[in-house]
Amino acid sequence: MDIEVDHYTALDLASGEEGAKLSEIDISKAYRKKALELHPDKRSDDPINAHFNFQNLKASYDILKDEKKRKLFDEMIQLRKQQEDSKRRKIMPEHIFVPDINLARLEEEERISIKLLGEIARIREILLSKKESPDMCVDKEKVLKVSWDKIGEDYTCQRLRELFSNFGVVEYVIMSSKKKRYALVEMSSKDDAAKAASCVLGNLFIVPLQPTMSSPFSNTSANN
Repeated sequence: MDIEVDHYTALDLASGEEGAKLSEIDISKAYRKKALELHPDKRSDDPINAHFNFQNLKASYDILKDEKKRKLFDEMIQLRKQQEDSKRRKIMPEHIFVPDINLARLEEEERISIKLLGEIARIREILLSKKESPDMCVDKEKVLKVSWDKIGEDYTCQRLRELFSNFGVVEYVIMSSKKKRYALVEMSSKDDAAKAASCVLGNLFIVPLQPTMSSPFSNTSANN
């Protein structure tokens, strides 16, 4: 699923929180109206671009009319908004940038989280198309952000899966290709994720992707 494309805007609809509240009827009406406008039969002067634009419109509509895909897209839009809000918080009223190493690291991890969540969603979409998985939506309360410093043990997806298997079934381990010391680990349940987040695993720094008020956690970097 392409997070760079706002499927609501593609149909001339409000996006974000307003878009998430739209009914299926609202979306269908907007699609029919936009389809009439972009239909290749009305753009015989530019058939190639007309066909391309119409196919993109249909792809956006197919996502929004599918309940599971739409829910996943809404979650990704919300996560991207949080990232943009974090950027704005760096700017003072006088528009002076204040350097903050920790905040910069947090923003980088948020950007990576969005990409890795998209990768998990892509895998789920493939499995769903093969009817191997009943649910494509990612429950962020079951996902852990895992990072580690250059000093100490390095980790692979397999090594992380082995470590986190001590707390329950590990659904996915997705590691960043650009920042190799960062990964997302999806557990099979929220309780398993909470247990893992509250334990010390070598030099790993572990935090929930979406912490819950009812599940306090602590993290300390230490050796086994």
